Amino acid sequence: MKKAVICLMVAMFLCVGITNGFAVSPNVEPDTNISPKFIAIVSCINNLTLNPGGLLTCEGETLVNSAYKAGLTMELQQYINGDWETIKTWSGSAPQIIYLGYNWYVVKGTYRLQLTHTAIDGSTVIESVVKYSRTVTYN
Repeated sequence: MKKAVICLMVAMFLCVGITNGFAVSPNVEPDTNISPKFIAIVSCINNLTLNPGGLLTCEGETLVNSAYKAGLTMELQQYINGDWETIKTWSGSAPQIIYLGYNWYVVKGTYRLQLTHTAIDGSTVIESVVKYSRTVTYN
């Protein structure tokens, strides 16, 4: 009888231990915010600076791997009636790295840059990413 009770207790402990081991399951959700990994674009830089008198300094740079040509389109946008409207566009391309830097006088308002950084193979765009600068307000 004593041996039967010990066997029963061991069996219960084993069942409880196994059950607890399988009962622990964290609520893991799949990562839906996966960012694409670029193979050609190395870095994307932008800068928008408001200087005295309403002078904006607009800058952007795209660096790509040496096998590609870097492309950059920089759009100066103004916030008008609840929407961003492009008021000036600059663009260019060059082997591996392109830098664009321009000064532009503006009237009172809120502004940002929209920059489209591209990696080009021959005449084909193989990667592209759109980035935005911080917004600035000229009063």
